Amino acid sequence: MTGSVETFERKLAEFTGAPYVVSTDCCTHAIELCFRLLEIKACRFSSFTYISIPMTMKLLGVQYELSSSTWKDEYQFLGTPVWDSARCLKPDMYRKGQYQCLSFGPGKPLNNI
Repeated sequence: MTGSVETFERKLAEFTGAPYVVSTDCCTHAIELCFRLLEIKACRFSSFTYISIPMTMKLLGVQYELSSSTWKDEYQFLGTPVWDSARCLKPDMYRKGQYQCLSFGPGKPLNNI
């Protein structure tokens, strides 16, 4: 299907208010790309996250601290402009100058089954 990824990214950008969208295979890989792009070396984030997040930090050599803060829809990697928005999808959710990583699947805001 020609243009389907481009169409999806454009429509998601319009919905969220983001200037652009880059789609990846999963939220963790989007987070990894952001950390690589921004050359982030340290951060702090909720210990109530997916196991893939601390594993990715270890892979990238990022120094991190875990916090006891809980989250519902999304959380920020403190000290960075990166957000894990894996459970959040709403109109105009984009925060200017931030990198918000989304995820779709069973039980998430955009169920893809």
